[in-house]
Formats: sequence, C-alpha cells, structure tokens
Amino acid sequence: MEDWTIPDDRITASSSSGDKLAKKGRLNNNNAWQAASETNAWIEVDLGESTVVSGVITQGAFGWYVKHYKVAYKKQPSSDYEYVMDGNGDNKVFIGNFDVHTPVSNMFDESVSATVVRIEPNKWHHHVAMRLEYSGCRRG
Repeated sequence: MEDWTIPDDRITASSSSGDKLAKKGRLNNNNAWQAASETNAWIEVDLGESTVVSGVITQGAFGWYVKHYKVAYKKQPSSDYEYVMDGNGDNKVFIGNFDVHTPVSNMFDESVSATVVRIEPNKWHHHVAMRLEYSGCRRG
C-alpha cells in the first residue's frame, strides 16, 4: 500500500470522517483514515488477486490510534470472512499502537492467502484513526 501498488479505489472502510478517507490510510502518509463511527468500524484492502499475507503494520494519526484490533480476510472475493487465529484457534486480538508516530508490526502465527484483508479495531485512544501496511505480500 505504502508504495502505491494498491490503487485508492481498492481501499475502503465502514465509514470515514470528513476528508479522512480510507485511501489516506497508507503507512507513513501525512494523512490517515478516521472512522466517522467507532461502532463496528473497519478498513479493508482488496488485493486484486490471491496474495499471501503474513502480518500488518499500523500507525496512529492526529493524536488518535488503535490499541487492539482483529484481522479478517477473504480467500476469494465471494467467500465469507475468516479471522486470523492465535495458537489456540481463537480469533487473534493484536496489540496495536501506543502513540501516533511509531509503526507497530504484528506478524500472523500462520500466513494467510487472501484477496481481501480487513482490520477491525476494537479498542482505541480517543477515536479510531490509523495508517497501515500489510507484510510479506506475495502473489499466491
């Protein structure tokens, strides 16, 4: 995402506040995505084709950041969402950011092959706002 290989129109969200659109949620961008509503907020990226993803890097923005989140993905555009799991087979809750500037990397216990990857914040500081990048992306 950060290198712009993903077009803006393939980055979407549950909602956006003002001009803080999903497409602005790229890591190290001078702007960011901010949800208009924190309830069931999400941001997702359509990878265009099956891609192996091994982790996610997140950053906050504007004095706000996501502290905890889950990662959901689709194996195919028409399939249901599945969650990245922890070692016990439960939906993994990732530890996110603790400030607005420092990128935080989280690797999955097992890489996933996905066409769509979604971040679902479930704990945040003030508001849901973030910048992100996926790790280990290689075409499946």
